[in-house]
Amino acid sequence: MGAPIEPKISVVIPCFNAQKTLELQLRALEDQEAAPAFEIVLVDNGSTDGTRDVIRSFKDSTYLPVRHIDALEFQGVSYARNVGILASQAEKIMFCDADDVVSKWWISQGYQCFDFAPVWNGAAILLTDKQFAGTLEDIRSAFGDSPAFEPPIAGKATAFPVLMGGNFGATKAALERVHGFDQSFMGAGEDNDLGFRFRRAGFEYPNAPSVRIGYRGKWDPRFIRRLAFRQAKAHALIATRYEAWTESNFPKFGNELIRVAGSAMLMVAGRKTKDWDGLASRVAALSGLGVGKLTFQIFGKMPPSQVGTGLVRASPERPES
Repeated sequence: MGAPIEPKISVVIPCFNAQKTLELQLRALEDQEAAPAFEIVLVDNGSTDGTRDVIRSFKDSTYLPVRHIDALEFQGVSYARNVGILASQAEKIMFCDADDVVSKWWISQGYQCFDFAPVWNGAAILLTDKQFAGTLEDIRSAFGDSPAFEPPIAGKATAFPVLMGGNFGATKAALERVHGFDQSFMGAGEDNDLGFRFRRAGFEYPNAPSVRIGYRGKWDPRFIRRLAFRQAKAHALIATRYEAWTESNFPKFGNELIRVAGSAMLMVAGRKTKDWDGLASRVAALSGLGVGKLTFQIFGKMPPSQVGTGLVRASPERPES
């Protein structure tokens, strides 16, 4: 038997109760074309369903190097991703989620993106539950999967760039320079916080349109409203913690309040197309921003930063399952 092949890419996937979706993503990774040598780092953040069985079954059947690591000290995707970064053997790391589907050329094209920038942002195409019910080929066809590589393009110049936590790439050196994810962001905003700190550290990370994933859409209106609230509140935390309100690209609270009220009155009067779910999401985002400003900026009640939690090697070294 020859020596193990050193991976050129480490794929980090945080997992929490992903029994129903993880297998599909793993099959998508197994079905890569033109990919350099890569490893899969599965970080289980305390699943209580059959996620461990899915991982064990895949490890037993695949030709790919798979590492299964438990991350149990804290609950949260930031901590799990940091543990994955620490465990990665390759210098170039790509991140995806357990409930999406990556392109057939995801590894190949992501690897090429590192020739342009140490940090880059992939593309996510929102799909319906019905589209996700098809075969792997059907799903990839639905998001226009293609072998054609498009070089990354510069993103909008803003202090608050969007980072796709479930589809981006970064070198380990870049991640360690900004100390990885911040565990103090729970529920939303941890990726954009990382993007903010990347930008402040001088990384002008571009968008890579051909590094695609099919993104499992969250269509429940209540979930969408909760997410809008959390993201806006997280934005307020970033702006307050790093004294960046003057650079914020969010609408001013008072101006947005007037616009939302105006939209509601026009809908009631029949002078604007009724979109109550859309309006409710705007109200949720406005509420999140208001609560965040009140809590963090005015009352100064900020959670302590937990940047890098999980990125420091435990002693003894974290065991693999």
